[in-house]
Amino acid sequence: MEWRAMATPAAASPPPPPPFSDASDATSYSDTDSGGSGDSEEEASSMVWDSQDLRGRAEHNEEQLLAAMSVDPGRFPALNDLLLEVYAVLRPKPTDYEQRNALVDVFSKMATRIFGNDNGFPVVQAFGSFTMDLFTPKSDLDLSVNFSAEIEDQCPRKKKMKVVRKFAKVLYSLQRDGIYCGVLPVVSAKVPIVNVIDRGTGIECDVTVENKDGMTRSMIIKLISSLDERFQILSYLVKTWAKIHDVNSPTAQTMSSMSIISLVAFHLQTRHPPILPAFSALLKDGSDFASVEKNISLFKGFGSANKESVAELFVTLMSKLLSVESLWEHGLCASNFEASWISKTWKKGVGNLSVEDFLDRSQNFARAVGKTQMQKICTCLVVCASNLTDFMKGHMDASNLKTRLFGRLNPDDLVSRPRPRRGKRNLSPEGRHGIQQERTKRAARHEAPAHQVNATPSTARVATVRHCRFPGIQSSGAQFACKPWWPFRIVPSGFGYGISVRLPPRAPHPGPGILGRAPGDLITSNSGIQLPNQGSLLPRPLRERSDGMRRTGSGGDEQLHPAP
Repeated sequence: MEWRAMATPAAASPPPPPPFSDASDATSYSDTDSGGSGDSEEEASSMVWDSQDLRGRAEHNEEQLLAAMSVDPGRFPALNDLLLEVYAVLRPKPTDYEQRNALVDVFSKMATRIFGNDNGFPVVQAFGSFTMDLFTPKSDLDLSVNFSAEIEDQCPRKKKMKVVRKFAKVLYSLQRDGIYCGVLPVVSAKVPIVNVIDRGTGIECDVTVENKDGMTRSMIIKLISSLDERFQILSYLVKTWAKIHDVNSPTAQTMSSMSIISLVAFHLQTRHPPILPAFSALLKDGSDFASVEKNISLFKGFGSANKESVAELFVTLMSKLLSVESLWEHGLCASNFEASWISKTWKKGVGNLSVEDFLDRSQNFARAVGKTQMQKICTCLVVCASNLTDFMKGHMDASNLKTRLFGRLNPDDLVSRPRPRRGKRNLSPEGRHGIQQERTKRAARHEAPAHQVNATPSTARVATVRHCRFPGIQSSGAQFACKPWWPFRIVPSGFGYGISVRLPPRAPHPGPGILGRAPGDLITSNSGIQLPNQGSLLPRPLRERSDGMRRTGSGGDEQLHPAP
């Protein structure tokens, strides 16, 4: 069946709505960083439809496509079991939480060593997928060096660049000691950043400065996840599907993780009855931790009236995204703030894919998506709909469907390994010049050969994990001078949703980890920073708490791997 044809307006019975007669009907913003594909606002307004027409057409197309898929409700339980099994495999183990919490502790001590201690600052705090509890064992760890407890970012760009350079200098020294690898500062990027890989765990850390926007969004998503466990499960599944099909990389002009998560939330907001409330109700008193937490507590049990399974939500989400393929160019935009389809254009015109930023509504979470890449995304949606339809009609077994949707499950890929990756870069002429200078400097330092950097625990000896322990600085369970936006120690949230999938037990994957033997004597690196010789990183109280976490974490040792 030609799924793409079913998603076009030509396949629907009502005539297409007329274009705007009044340019004021289209919402247009002037932010230079917002994404779009038009040449001018005037050209965009001539092809944009109003919100009511777009909403009606989107809902009509979705109903048409879902009917064409011939969904058999009797097949949903089998699909639900499949999806929950994949989710159980994806969930990190307690060790993954311990490692990342320990790395946050290490980088925070490093920041204190470099910049001193001013009333508990600077402090390094995590954000992104780890804070949202939507990470996998191979996910990067996003870190922000914060010099104040203010919610707003008040740090000038020049200071951020200076901080990144100082961090990079220390990390280069530790890299020569075999503790880290792949150190790459990119100060010319829009957001100055230094990428570094911990050799013992293979976790790549992306260190930025005063990334308060990212931290606030992560906190909000984490709190919203507490309203209904289906949100977290579906976010995991869709992110993995996108990653496996190579459409989850803003640097490659495909979808960012935040745009994917926002689309999942949008789908749950637009179900009947809705599962998640409009974000406007959650943010009406501000975006600070206390206000959001208070408002979210008012919506506990909000989606309990909706009894749809994860399988039903997954199928309807994919059909929703596919059915509106032809409407993005007419200004269609998913708004979590309003919990509705709206009509919207950006400075550069309509977006190839428009997902409104729920905090800064002038921004498009999907602004990086290119026109050609959007066609690739739609093609992946077509294939996904076709596979789901074959399964629903009994023409495909569960194992085959799982491989087609999420790739092969390879337990050997569970543990992250050192993998040099380039940072998020500015590809302007100035940015390319800066990157070339960094490459020249790195070559002059005689870094380890690539075959040693990429070696796995089973084929080569990985350097002993030795991390910074600074004398005179006591480790604590929290790093905030005032009430945090979220708890510092991220702990497993559990499966939720009554998951009863039982996976075959597997032995732990061999290889060095961040939790080693008892602390040994301190040694001194070339940078003067004291390091423990094969020491344990986590303080004793957290180790005791981690025993409790082991009872709630997943038992699977498998990780997704793209099918050949």
